[in-house]
Amino acid sequence: MISQMHRGLTLIELLLVITILSIALGIGAPSFSKLIENGERKTTRNDLLTGISFARTQAITRGTNVTLCPLDATKQCSRDWSGLPITIFADPERKRTLTDPAAILRVIEAPIHGILYGRTGIRKHFGFRSTGMARESIGHLLWCPNTGNASDAFQIRINMGGRPILARDTDGSGIAEDAYGRDLICP
Repeated sequence: MISQMHRGLTLIELLLVITILSIALGIGAPSFSKLIENGERKTTRNDLLTGISFARTQAITRGTNVTLCPLDATKQCSRDWSGLPITIFADPERKRTLTDPAAILRVIEAPIHGILYGRTGIRKHFGFRSTGMARESIGHLLWCPNTGNASDAFQIRINMGGRPILARDTDGSGIAEDAYGRDLICP
């Protein structure tokens, strides 16, 4: 007679494996979530930088005014930079209203994580002239993580030449500085 051996895990072995896995996940999970947050922040930053550069390039290439802003339900520029997609559209008459869907050049989805603030002075948009200049539409976009931690925030300034400039940490504090040399603050 041939006997069959059944081999399995004892309760003690199973508990030991579960304990080791729990410890490993407890150590690795925070690092993994930080990695995901960094990836999402970089994606948002790069989408905005390329969108601004694209809007400027399109204004020059097409020889017309181009507007970059979030659009409300009436298709007018809105101040809700965090909750609405950002639309880049040809705006020859500088009305800051999308009257023809064919004028849409690109849409940047609203950030899923974090909060985006648009600082455009009295305006609700960034506008680029056919020369690429953004004379009356200078300002910046500030993105803050949901935690409000300014060391993870970024700011993109748009100068009169229409070029986007990413704020940098020049004093080694771990927080990027605004145009006046002050650390970024998340509201």
